[in-house]
Amino acid sequence: MCRSLVFFVSALFWSYALTDDCTTPQGVTSTCVSIYDCQPLLNAFNQRPLPPSVVNYLRKSQCGFEGYVPRVCCGPLPKDDPPQPRPTQRPTSRPPNQNGGGGGFFQEDSYPAPKNQCGVDTNGDRIFGGQFTDLDEFPWMALLGYRTHKGTTTYQCGGVLINHRYVLTAAHCITGAITTEVGTLISVRLGEYDTQQDIDCVDNQCADAPQEIGVAGAYPHLGYNDKNKNRADDIGIVRMAKRATYTYYVQPICLVDSSERLLPGHDVFVAGWGKTLNGRNSPIKLKLGLPIFNKNDCVTKYQTLGAALGENQICAGGVFAEDACRGDSGGPLMKRKPNGIWETVGVVSFGYGCGRDGWPGVYTSVSKYLDWIKNTLETTNV
Repeated sequence: MCRSLVFFVSALFWSYALTDDCTTPQGVTSTCVSIYDCQPLLNAFNQRPLPPSVVNYLRKSQCGFEGYVPRVCCGPLPKDDPPQPRPTQRPTSRPPNQNGGGGGFFQEDSYPAPKNQCGVDTNGDRIFGGQFTDLDEFPWMALLGYRTHKGTTTYQCGGVLINHRYVLTAAHCITGAITTEVGTLISVRLGEYDTQQDIDCVDNQCADAPQEIGVAGAYPHLGYNDKNKNRADDIGIVRMAKRATYTYYVQPICLVDSSERLLPGHDVFVAGWGKTLNGRNSPIKLKLGLPIFNKNDCVTKYQTLGAALGENQICAGGVFAEDACRGDSGGPLMKRKPNGIWETVGVVSFGYGCGRDGWPGVYTSVSKYLDWIKNTLETTNV
């Protein structure tokens, strides 16, 4: 079945306060507690559709973070919170880098984006942790759209843009059970933030409309087999029918260097729109920091489930209620380099349930497939 790892509500909040005392956005003295222990704010997040005013209030309520467990300054939302005006245009001070949007052959599409043109963090130097993303965070994130048997479109997997024409994802997102259980892959959506809105706005700043591009081809790794419990070679590439246009909200991510080493305890990050702790998909793009998990311990754990993990897989997470889960399949495991550039080090593959304490998620190691990725781009860019 198409199973993988998606976010929980714990991926919502980050802050800097170190004490238990805090002040709510309404100026009331309160206590900094886990989001799970603050019913008013947890109920607010569970609203569907999730109003932009609630998103902004939750942002302002952030008040602490211990390890990978988020906290909020607990208190009720304003009873008569007037609706906030939503601008219809993004700021003109952020000109897009136009160099795409067409079809045909472009030699540069045969290679991943150059190191000096990818992984740029448009938010500048800031601390990252589990919380809502900002409008322009992780502009390489992609949603894969499927035509269901009823003729509707549903978005069930993620991926990352690696140049104007190609998206990196998981093999199980483009072949196997997903084609019978979900439908046919037909499109890629780029520049998305809030799936409830046509135009995404936060604090009077608005993004461009998402780019919805048809799929020209999908290429799973030939070694992938849906029936293998270990999900070996769970990596794939999607070729779009036309080139994406780079803007402030759509940019490629860098691929990890083959020499990069990930040691236990190193922080990595996942992002997406997957299921939260209450079992519902988040309409807002979320992010979450995770630790790299000891590989030997991970292999031993999954052996008890009959899955023999190989050297081409990475384990990360293992913290209760903080993981990727169904819906973030194919999305990235990311690392921020000291120079601020982001690179994708893994692809969300599978796990044992969602957020089980002591059970990390399993990711396909991108560094082990760099030659395959480059060869696939070269041979399919025709």
